[in-house]
Amino acid sequence: MGSKSFRVLLVVALVGLLVCQGDAWRRRRRRRRCMSPGRALSGAQTRWDATFQFECPGCQVIRRISSVHCDHTEDRVWKFVCGSVRGLSRFDEEFWSGWINNFDGAMDYQCPFNALITGLRSEHNNRREDRRWNVKCSRKLGMETFKCALTPYANSLDGEMNYSVSSDYYLRGLHSYHSNQQE
Repeated sequence: MGSKSFRVLLVVALVGLLVCQGDAWRRRRRRRRCMSPGRALSGAQTRWDATFQFECPGCQVIRRISSVHCDHTEDRVWKFVCGSVRGLSRFDEEFWSGWINNFDGAMDYQCPFNALITGLRSEHNNRREDRRWNVKCSRKLGMETFKCALTPYANSLDGEMNYSVSSDYYLRGLHSYHSNQQE
């Protein structure tokens, strides 16, 4: 009698293991490993799940932002392109914001004092599968921004992003939201 109950438990345990192996295999296939950052996004300047800081050189501002998402890391790699500001040879002030968003929170930030975005810093949290951001703002005393407009979203949640700032416009703020359902 004792050996019969042992056999039943052993069969149940093996069936459970076989089901788990099959389920884990399907999940792994669905979430393939990420390509190297440079293959995922040509010229990528960041790595998956890594903290980064990017600053435009000299008197330049961010003119283009590109990124690609990977389901395996639930993160993005980024590429930034800088350009000059017509008629500007130097900035008078440069400063970093504090964190402009919390993990899993919305982001709605605008550089104060008519400043323009000249750098970005970000850190990724694997538990939250999200990033938080700092913005480097730079300004020329007496310079004013006008005709500011919020663009439509530059990408879908897991979609590619390739946004170029239109000529005679400059990046001054960022808006984004996070969805835990899309992780």
